[in-house]
Amino acid sequence: MSVNPNARVLLTAILELIVGGVVVLGGAALISFSVDATGKALGVIHGALGLVGLSAGVLLLAKKGMVWTLTVWTNVLIIVFSTASEVALFGAGSLPSDQFVDSITGTALAIVITAVVIVLLMKPDLKVFLRKR
Repeated sequence: MSVNPNARVLLTAILELIVGGVVVLGGAALISFSVDATGKALGVIHGALGLVGLSAGVLLLAKKGMVWTLTVWTNVLIIVFSTASEVALFGAGSLPSDQFVDSITGTALAIVITAVVIVLLMKPDLKVFLRKR
């Protein structure tokens, strides 16, 4: 049974909007709860990546050109940066322990959804569908 590419693009866009929202909120939380400049700087970068993720979700809905490339690279950056920033936050002690647990939970959620989006985008028919526009 084959699923319509438009339906898969809609699902992918919704997941991308969720990821973008989680990353923006995580960045805002880092800015708010960090006890040093390192955490606040990481929060600003998280917020920017989240806004790009939200933009990619909207562009997926509109099926605009270059959206496949933007979405894949944004999600790869979110995975790499989120993982690295959690390690940096832990090493620097930038967050109190209860907020650090919340940060890990949000990062894990974002990484799982982001990985699902990347897997969906790597399907050959969806890749061709989005790239031909």
